[in-house]
Amino acid sequence: MSMDYRNTLYPNMLRIIRQNAGYTQKQVAKFLGHNNAVALCDWENEKRMPTATNLIKLCVLYRKTPWELYPEYCRQVTQELPDI
Repeated sequence: MSMDYRNTLYPNMLRIIRQNAGYTQKQVAKFLGHNNAVALCDWENEKRMPTATNLIKLCVLYRKTPWELYPEYCRQVTQELPDI
């Protein structure tokens, strides 16, 4: 059964990974080309998901995979895919 992504919280490791990397929210927002840290705050607080472009930028910046940033989400998506 398919998950309804619109009404879902998105548990993630963004805050922990950012803090371990030694960055502030403002620094990461600036690296991503944002004027402020509002979007990053929403992502870290599980209110929204980053766009594909921003997810890739986060992966590059933190040197992590999507699995490391969003392990539960990746697990759920994997379960929905057909066995190949």
